[in-house]
Amino acid sequence: MIKAVTHENLVQAIKLVNEVFSEFVAVDYSEEGRETFATYLKDKHDEISSKLSTGEKKMWAYYQNDEIVGVIAIKNNSHLTLMFVAKEYHKKGIARKMFNFVLEGVRKACNITQITVNASPYAVQAYEHLGFSKTREQQELNGIIFIPMACPVQEKIQEN
Repeated sequence: MIKAVTHENLVQAIKLVNEVFSEFVAVDYSEEGRETFATYLKDKHDEISSKLSTGEKKMWAYYQNDEIVGVIAIKNNSHLTLMFVAKEYHKKGIARKMFNFVLEGVRKACNITQITVNASPYAVQAYEHLGFSKTREQQELNGIIFIPMACPVQEKIQEN
């Protein structure tokens, strides 16, 4: 089940993001990159807390047995800022379900032609399976390594 992240479950959602980042993404980052992401998560907590109600930032959690096992966030209905799934739930279609949920909402809400993401090297293949393509080569900013990618919004939503 996918539900909007609220002030009440934001700490749990951020905790999941941090755990998955630490295990799978941080290994590719320098100390500076890991510190930048930690600061980003702290800022994300403060920012989301204040902007959830405005709609500028949106964040959802995927629940399995009342536990958050996936998190996805988007800003301006066009740029994914987070998409993380707990290790034991990888390759079970949860990322696709969350992305399709966001994609359907974007289609209904606005006239966006594509959704973008700055994918970690670890996540590139997962994003390609969701229909994203690389738009530029790998980059690094403040120790954060990422590959800019985009996915056309008008494409058919895939279930698998």
